[in-house]
Amino acid sequence: MLKNKYKPNNPRWERFNFSLKSKIDEILEKEEFTFEELLDEEDLLQECRYGNKSLVEYLSKPEIVKKTLQYLLVEATGENVSEKVKFKYPYLANEIIGLELFGIVEVISSDTELLDFIFAFLNNKNSLNSVYSGYFSRCVGIQLRKRWEETLKYLQQHPDIIDKLCSHLETASIKDVVLHLLVGCEDMNLLEETTNFLISTKLIPKLINLFVTGESEILHDNITRCILDFIFNEGKNTILLKEFESFDIVSKLVKCVIDSSTGNSEMVKNALSIIIELLIIIKENNSLTINEEPHPLLKLIFEKFIEFAKILDSPTNSKSIELSFGNVQVPVGHSRLKVIQFFQVLYFVAPEKIENPFCELGILKKILDLFFQYKWNSFLHISIRDLINSILEGSSNKLIDEIILNYKIIPKMMAICDQYEDSKTKQEFRRGNFNHIFQICNKIVQTSEKNTYLNEKCLTFENWDKFVVDFLTQINQVRSQKIGELKNDFKLLYEDYDSQNLDDNDNDFFDDDSDDSDDDFDIFNNFDDEVIVKDGGDGETPSWLAENDSFDIDNNFILRNSGNGPNFNNKDFNEFNDSSDSSTEESTEEEVEEEVEGEVEGEVEDEGEDKMEEKEVAVERVEEKEKEKIEQEEEIHENNDEHEDQNKINNIEIEENKKIEQEENTSQNISEPEELEMKSPKPKTKLSSGNGKEISQN
Repeated sequence: MLKNKYKPNNPRWERFNFSLKSKIDEILEKEEFTFEELLDEEDLLQECRYGNKSLVEYLSKPEIVKKTLQYLLVEATGENVSEKVKFKYPYLANEIIGLELFGIVEVISSDTELLDFIFAFLNNKNSLNSVYSGYFSRCVGIQLRKRWEETLKYLQQHPDIIDKLCSHLETASIKDVVLHLLVGCEDMNLLEETTNFLISTKLIPKLINLFVTGESEILHDNITRCILDFIFNEGKNTILLKEFESFDIVSKLVKCVIDSSTGNSEMVKNALSIIIELLIIIKENNSLTINEEPHPLLKLIFEKFIEFAKILDSPTNSKSIELSFGNVQVPVGHSRLKVIQFFQVLYFVAPEKIENPFCELGILKKILDLFFQYKWNSFLHISIRDLINSILEGSSNKLIDEIILNYKIIPKMMAICDQYEDSKTKQEFRRGNFNHIFQICNKIVQTSEKNTYLNEKCLTFENWDKFVVDFLTQINQVRSQKIGELKNDFKLLYEDYDSQNLDDNDNDFFDDDSDDSDDDFDIFNNFDDEVIVKDGGDGETPSWLAENDSFDIDNNFILRNSGNGPNFNNKDFNEFNDSSDSSTEESTEEEVEEEVEGEVEGEVEDEGEDKMEEKEVAVERVEEKEKEKIEQEEEIHENNDEHEDQNKINNIEIEENKKIEQEENTSQNISEPEELEMKSPKPKTKLSSGNGKEISQN
């Protein structure tokens, strides 16, 4: 057997120099290489995600992990430092740690020196670099999530780390680490141990002290977010939550609100935000009373109720603000907006206890005055609207009297609604709080149906019933109408279509019976799913005509079928087009439309006739023209029949002539004259074709 000299001895990938090894593997196979050579390769992270065994083993070596952490946490400085060392290598080190490789996490959690190196990042007393702080937060978060027990033990051995974390709370990434310590423990067996450690380090009192004594707004915002997130996740750790509800903590928060009410509005806003969340938790846990005594927070609030009410009278910012809708002389401010939300939540938590202070101190009047004064502040309107709705749904007749009778909110809302009608005619912008006023009016109507006391108070105003019927009901009908629905004043009468047993080929004519002069349009023809609407003569485009409706010539509008009526067949329309193209047709569709238009316009000019009579006459004219069209079509059909008969006769004549020629050819072979006479052709007769022409036929 001959040997094939072209057959390769090696596999195909070796012959063509193909290799399955990546550049990363080639570097790892070298006897000497640096960690930076791997960082320069573009496929490094991809190979790590694919689980390259040799690469993962290399990166999990303690000395390589330490080098990775150095790039991750130590900022390179100096003029001679390259861009790679400053930006690329730290970023890649962060991505390698973020892959949460088992070997790297295990090495860090088991090596105390590496943990010391990580938390040494907090030793800097100056403000921390925000980028490297994010790297630190990610690294610590992974260790807490993957190795909570080992990391907790390290923190227990180094409790000063909590103080260092609190000293850098102006950095948002450090706030995330503190929040992770508060709510990140998912192992219920370790939750108690974690709670005891945080209580022993007094983390929560330290946060409140920093909040009260700190001057930085960023510090206040970060601490507030941390506390609010913790309260939101309080289900995992109720022991720490009780520490937040202690008298010492809540007294500092209340004092912070009172002392800062005339100065730092951000401090008031943040402190009230924490108090509001605590009130909601107290309500949900049914802990309004403790040992038959009011909750410490509620007790402090009612003791300082007058100071809270004074915040409504003292805006923290008196500088005017120029906005797109105009100049605001005295803005609402964060503090006044937040204290209104505070009163709203307080009424939700303890409605019985807040009834008397609301009325005696005139708090409701101040709040409602702000509602009508600042007509473009949506946050303010939402809070006040919810407060009014809660009072209307509640059982306090005293507060209802305060709103309905004393403040007279109903006449004020009706006056604004009258202004809304005027603004429509003048094409002006309506008030920004009109929609909220509309909702409050609807709430009063709905609640008064069940609450007879409220209904009686509303009826004391003379025009209330008329307002509900003439204005409120109409607005509700407009808003309840579906978008894109056909307007009622031009509703085609399709309801009886099935009962009339109309064929698909029938052309139905409908007329609009509305008295609205804006919609004085006559329907004079329709084919398939189009309705051609005739201009009534006023020359105005109908208000209901959509932008995508097609237009015909001479102010004729073609309204597309909305889908509510029958789907007409194209047969009649096609026949009409065919007949219009015929040479025997006397008038075209355009001429018919022009005639109808002229006749309709001529009748519209007659001012003495009623509009309804004009429509009826126009429809009669349309029917007459339609009859003429039908007669023309019948004539066309008759002419077509005559042409077909003539063609048949011509074909018969041609066939007879062929037969005669054949007989003449055969007669030449017959010698006898008698036989020739017998075979001679018969005399021709005259036939009438039916159209006055004579056709010869054998």
